[in-house]
Amino acid sequence: MCISAKRAGANLVLVVLICSLAPVVAQDVRVRLAPDLLIPLSDTDTFGLGGGGSCVMDMDVLGFLAPYVGADIRFVAPSASDLDGSLMLASGGIGLGFFSFPLPRLKIGASGGSGIYIGSYSSGTDTTMTGNVFWRIGAEFGYRLSPSLTVSAAASYIDFLRLSDSFYRGLAVSIVADMGFSSKSAEGRASLQSSDSMPVYPILAVDYAKEAFGSVTVRNAESAEIRDVEIWFHAEGYTSGPILCAKVPYLPKNAVTSAPLLASFSDQVMTVTENVHVRGEISIFYTLLGEARTAKAETTISIMNRNALTWTDPGILASFVSPNDPAVLDSSKFVAGIVREKSLQELDSNLQYALGLFEGLRISGIAWAADPQTPYARLRNAPSDVDYVQYPYQTIAYRGGDSDDLAVLYAAELESIGVPAALIPLDGEVLAAFRMSRDESTTKGSFSNASDFIFLDGEAWVPLRVSLLREGFLRAWSAGAALVKSTAGSRERFFRLSDAWQRFPPAGVPGILASTRKPAEDQVRSAFENAVSLVVAKEVLPRAERMRTAFDAGGGTGRQHSSLGVLYARYGLYAEALAEFQEAAKLGYDKAAVNIGNVAFLMQDFKTASAWFEKATGDAPSDVAAIIGLARTLYELDRYDEADTLFRKATNLMPELAERYGYLSARLSGSAARASAVMDRGGGMLWDD
Repeated sequence: MCISAKRAGANLVLVVLICSLAPVVAQDVRVRLAPDLLIPLSDTDTFGLGGGGSCVMDMDVLGFLAPYVGADIRFVAPSASDLDGSLMLASGGIGLGFFSFPLPRLKIGASGGSGIYIGSYSSGTDTTMTGNVFWRIGAEFGYRLSPSLTVSAAASYIDFLRLSDSFYRGLAVSIVADMGFSSKSAEGRASLQSSDSMPVYPILAVDYAKEAFGSVTVRNAESAEIRDVEIWFHAEGYTSGPILCAKVPYLPKNAVTSAPLLASFSDQVMTVTENVHVRGEISIFYTLLGEARTAKAETTISIMNRNALTWTDPGILASFVSPNDPAVLDSSKFVAGIVREKSLQELDSNLQYALGLFEGLRISGIAWAADPQTPYARLRNAPSDVDYVQYPYQTIAYRGGDSDDLAVLYAAELESIGVPAALIPLDGEVLAAFRMSRDESTTKGSFSNASDFIFLDGEAWVPLRVSLLREGFLRAWSAGAALVKSTAGSRERFFRLSDAWQRFPPAGVPGILASTRKPAEDQVRSAFENAVSLVVAKEVLPRAERMRTAFDAGGGTGRQHSSLGVLYARYGLYAEALAEFQEAAKLGYDKAAVNIGNVAFLMQDFKTASAWFEKATGDAPSDVAAIIGLARTLYELDRYDEADTLFRKATNLMPELAERYGYLSARLSGSAARASAVMDRGGGMLWDD
């Protein structure tokens, strides 16, 4: 039976419309082009062999289904003698295919479908139009050259129907070129099966580039094994860029692999002030049958606020100590300048700077205040709980904090001016400590109570109970030393910042204002001088009293008076020292001249100092203390050549002096010489005791 060309044309338009919409909804769209040979299977002798081609568009659904739309055109040779030309058949339809890959490059499939067709053929002067529906069923066997190109051999049974019977039945044998292309949303089928992550702590941001904060599981959902798999992670706005989490050389079909979750976090994480959930992107790059593919998936990570930490490893506190914090530098440099003007030349320099910084913080109004929400004493003993520690600029701005906050601030200020600092996180509070500029043996010889210090590897450290900031430096020192002595294992909890920073480098917070509220200079100066006087009184007065008690009935020997004078001089009591040295000289003590010269030098009376040193070298030409004292004095009087000559003489007698007083050598340029050994130029006297 024939139908009108108009109706058949409308049906073909519908087929074309379906074909055009298919790529929009497809996950993986393929175009199949197939020239074919049509072999008649009908029992009529009207039409014979035919041939033509088809174009089919299908989509990959669930990895084994392939719904399709297609169109073809064929020309069939006539068998009947009354036909003048070939039969032209144009058809279009839809159907469903099934496919599988038993081997990576081997494809087998089957399909079935139906649609409409139109045809025409000539008989004499008449052209006959025909058309109706058809159905087909077929199978194919193919080889995948790549994921995008498969060449197959296919055979299909096709039945072009009329109302009551078949118009033409045939077997279509074809070679199929199957070309695929993926839509933007489905470039690859490797998939993120699961993702598990721990909270990210901004203070540890640099660690997460090497130490995992979670893991991801990736599944190969492709139709074959995949190779050279790379798994990357990126969180837009919080990481500096994607970072490689893992490489997998080979992943079989349907297999899974796990990878650590790493991230290259940027400074942006240090701006997080509340716990947030952030979208992250997992990118999976790999090759499938030699073709590069990419799959992407989203996951969510949790970023804690920038002040958060846990006490699993107490060394993490070092990360909060940021000596380059602009607020810290503004505060510490201000105080250091005042200390430099008023410091005592013979008293340990680090001790004086540490004392000045402590007093500067005290008179700035900064004080200890317990944190009611995250008290250190409770959370220190709950390592898995989240604590809150302030950065130095916050403690300065808030004018206070818990012991961990104050210890962090004080240690940062010490390090910012070059004084080595340490932290001691005990169970109840955090202590801060600083290293004396002089070694263990010198410190023990200069201070009466060695138990006030922590001695480690030949270094002397001063522990301070910063929670007693309001009570002053001396009280914080004695209480800190007492707490260290009474706490079992306190030395094991001691860590130098220089060591801790190897594992926990300081974390800077962007956008900090450099200007801080500072007390008046005269207040700082007065507080520093008062604190120094208390330290001097604590050390000198009891020892001086004991030394005087040891004087004989005649009032003491010259040597005894000289020893007492050295004690006074080392603590900056120059008037008292000079009186004792002069008394020693009256009693005929032959080394008193060197000590009187030293006091004059420290008081910057260089002419008087040179006179006494010249007297001492005249009396004892090989006295190294007298020679080096005279060399230093002549250097300050700009008599550099003479100073160099004496320096060479002294170092020949005592070679170890060469490094300590190297600035005296004329072999150094004037500017370089004046810049070296600054502290030795003003202190470091050799006392004859």
